[in-house]
Amino acid sequence: MKFADAHSHINPIKGMGYKISEKFKSNGGWFISYVSASPWDYFDNFNGFESYRKMIEYQIKECKKSNEIGIKTVCIAGFHPEDIDFLIDKIKMSPSSVLNLGLKVIEYESNLCKDGILYGIGEVGRQHYKTMPERVAISQIILEKAFEYAKDYDCMIHMHLENADIDTVKIIDYNVNKANINNKRKIVFHHAKPSMLIEINNLGYSSTVYGIDEVLNFVLYSLPPIFMIESDFPDNPAYKKVVYPWELPTKIAEISKKFNLSEEYLYRVNIDNIKQSYGIEP
Repeated sequence: MKFADAHSHINPIKGMGYKISEKFKSNGGWFISYVSASPWDYFDNFNGFESYRKMIEYQIKECKKSNEIGIKTVCIAGFHPEDIDFLIDKIKMSPSSVLNLGLKVIEYESNLCKDGILYGIGEVGRQHYKTMPERVAISQIILEKAFEYAKDYDCMIHMHLENADIDTVKIIDYNVNKANINNKRKIVFHHAKPSMLIEINNLGYSSTVYGIDEVLNFVLYSLPPIFMIESDFPDNPAYKKVVYPWELPTKIAEISKKFNLSEEYLYRVNIDNIKQSYGIEP
């Protein structure tokens, strides 16, 4: 059986870079989606838009190396909702300046998507924690603009959202329908709560679940194979409690054996759902 990681991060400056894929491949991995981090995870100094551009440049190079060693790899870059709070609180930018920067960044990313260099935009979305209302407003404007680019250039979108169960799903569905996006499978609810998965699937979207034991035990036992699995690996030694992509295959196999899951079930999760969402197969 081949295994997929539908949402990870990559950091060649402070982390492992494409060597993640080497370890993942040696343990049965065939596909990985690398999503951008934040510039301050890469660099000690922040230089506005240029820091985002430079980070994405590094990321694209690592994705290319990952593909070259035989792991099917896609590259996705965004403007994380947490960036908004960081830029206002730490960099001391004004909210309107952060909005302008965020819109410039995702416009740049959308052009890379249009040219086939990036596969999509992400993470974008809304904060999952309490913050100031104007910051949520900024996040929403950026998310809606990302949906416009998804419609225009057929970009995938990875969303970081509040987890208000199916209400979150229904609110997003309103935004996506407003943007007239045809292929909803390319709109991904990242880090989705198990209680959201059936509604996400019924409305035609894709989802990834966090590859920790608690979540995997629940979804693999209780739900049909309507989701993808992610490590959300930060590739940053500053983070201690992480899920390693190369440990996902063993983890999934062990839990599947415990519940006597069929090979067909695992095939749906690790191959069919990747093909359906990303258009990529082994």
